[in-house]
Formats: sequence, structure tokens, C-alpha cells
Amino acid sequence: MRKKAVVAMSGGVDSAVAAALLKRDGFEVTGVTLNLFAPERSGPACCGSADSAARARAVCDAIGIRHYVKNAERVFGDRVIGDFVRAYSAGRTPNPCVECNRYVKFSYLFDLAVAFGAEYLATGHYARIEAAGGEFRLLRGTDPLKDQSYFLYCLKKDQLPRLLFPLGALEKREVRRISAGLGLPMEGVRESSDICFVGGGSYGKYLAGKGLEPRPGRIVDSKGKILGRHDGYFNYTIGQRRGLGVYGGGRMYVSALRPATNEVVLGGLEDASFSSFTASGMNWLSAPPKTGDVVRAQIRYRHVPAACRVASSDGYGFSGTFEKSQFAPASGQSVVFYDGDRVLGGGVIETVG
Repeated sequence: MRKKAVVAMSGGVDSAVAAALLKRDGFEVTGVTLNLFAPERSGPACCGSADSAARARAVCDAIGIRHYVKNAERVFGDRVIGDFVRAYSAGRTPNPCVECNRYVKFSYLFDLAVAFGAEYLATGHYARIEAAGGEFRLLRGTDPLKDQSYFLYCLKKDQLPRLLFPLGALEKREVRRISAGLGLPMEGVRESSDICFVGGGSYGKYLAGKGLEPRPGRIVDSKGKILGRHDGYFNYTIGQRRGLGVYGGGRMYVSALRPATNEVVLGGLEDASFSSFTASGMNWLSAPPKTGDVVRAQIRYRHVPAACRVASSDGYGFSGTFEKSQFAPASGQSVVFYDGDRVLGGGVIETVG
């Protein structure tokens, strides 16, 4: 009897090829697209829009598999968009792609796959899962330019045996070649690079549209000297150098945001670099490291993991110190720990110092 797999269909080439490969390998495949926006406001042309659902249906028809559209507007609006707005309001730097994986793709959709009677949920993520030593491990994708394991640390350990990432061992150029060879209707489909629900616009404009009104305030240095004015601290992120509205002197970076006093703090490179940090909401896919252990910590998607000595780790909370100061870690960002290609776990940065 064939194994059943539900594939998250975004309307893009990655999920299309993932579904096609699984069908080729003998799975009974069902495509599911999640509608993330209300019908009267279809949202940007991203993975949760009406356009993406239409493209996904065309792909499923071409492959010869069933396709369903399910409404996930409420969970996406609260857990992803809502958290995004609340984080920026608090002067934090959120990671909505992680939260979408945590609450939408690998919670809401995972539960749907189970309800459909499927043994597996599959996505087009560039990551790998392998069974070794009696356990399942999450690994980086083979293509270093597309690896998405950083966004997947939030997976539950007991989910790993039921997840499939058919593209994990492929490079993007191979995926495009496979799509063209299969004649999938992908012409004109662009790869998304921005946060999907913001689209190509500015974060500030989007946040203002969500009720986070700009409030002018001071731009200061670390000693409180006034350097200029800003139109809303949520228009800035830690480590930002361009578009600061302050001219003259040496190169400056955003080193802190202070919502309580409505201030943006600027400083030199050393002011925006930090060694120690704490994190919360830890999710471990392996045994948590012990105090004194050295692990490799990645604080952004494109960040090169750096050696970090564990100061404390109690399962939910974590504190550590980098052997070399790292540029622009920020509260709200995800920190993900690796052992080589293996994802050990991760959490959300709370404080830096």
C-alpha cells in the first residue's frame, strides 16, 4: 500500500517539484495550499494569496494529484502578522518566517495532514532529515546558498519522522531543471525574497497601516548626545547603517532601540557588536548542551555560525558568550545552534551585552 503524503503547495517552483518527486517515488500525494488572507483582501502575490492557490492548482493538475485550499487566515493573522507588529512595537527584530513554520506550516498544516490520514507532511524547504543512531536529525540543506534549516529549529522532535524535505539534497539549479523537464507551469513565477505579507514595500509603511503610528523622537549616541530626529523607532533595526538621517563623522550603526524613551541609539561598529546574550523559548532537537560546552550559534539567516560557550541552559532558557563579539545580535531574532550540519536547537534572543 502506498504511503500518503500531504505537500504544502505555495504556487512556487520548490513545492511543485517536491510534490512531483514524491509522486515519482510512489507516494500517494495530496497538495494543500493555505489561504492566509481574507477573500476581500487577497494580500500580496505570495504563498498565501489567491494567485498562489490558482498556480498551485494548475501544478497539481499537471502532476495529476488532488489539491485543496484550506483557510489559515486566523492563525496566520494572529501568530505571524500580529507577532510581527507587536515585536516591532516593542523595539524587537522579529523573524516571521520562523513563526510561520512554528504555528502555520508545522502545526496547523501538520494537523491537517494527520486528519487527512497521511503518514507524512512534505514541504519544499532546503533542509534534510536523516535517521542515525536510533534517532532522527535535522540537517542543513546541501545547497549552501539555499539552506533553510535556520528557519526550522522550531520543529518538534517527534515530528521529524513524519516530515519529508524532497529538495534537501538538491541545488536550486537542479530544481529548476527538474521543473522544466517535467513541463510544470512555472513560467513567470518569481522567487520571493521579502517577507511575504509586506511585499516590496517598507516595513514602516506596513506597520503604520497596522496601527503602529510613527511618533517622532530623538536619535542619540550612547552618552545621550542628540544627533538627529527620527519618524518612528520601528523604522530602524539593530546594525542598520544606511538611511539613518544623520550625516558627518565616522561610520555609524544602530546599536539600540529604546521604545520607553522613543530613542534610536547610534554608535560605532564596536557599539553594535556584542559577546553575551540570553535566549528564551528554547526548542532542542538533541540533548541540550551543558554549562561550559562550546556550540556553534547562528544569529541570522546568512550569519556564519560562531563559537559560543554555554553559560547556562535549563531546557527553556539559555545564556552564552561568543568567543568573538558578533555584529548586531538583536532581541527577537532567532539563535540556532549547530554541530556541523546538524541543527541542535534554537530559541529567541532576549538580551545582549
